[in-house]
Amino acid sequence: MTESMSDIAKLIKTFDADLRKELNNSRSGLFRNSRDELYIRSNVPLGQSYTDEVIGIFADQADLDFFYKIYLSEDD
Repeated sequence: MTESMSDIAKLIKTFDADLRKELNNSRSGLFRNSRDELYIRSNVPLGQSYTDEVIGIFADQADLDFFYKIYLSEDD
């Protein structure tokens, strides 16, 4: 099943507080492992491949806010 970017943004938003906490210190993102568990990873290097599925990687809180602005409607 292919998820829309809006669905992905809503999923990321459920981890917003924890993701923002990590974004205060470094590039961070939301990942999904082989057991279908979602987790936040910090200190994510740029331009690397990952064994787990990348849901979204953000440089900082402004980057995350811009992502929400593009993919979430005002009601979300």
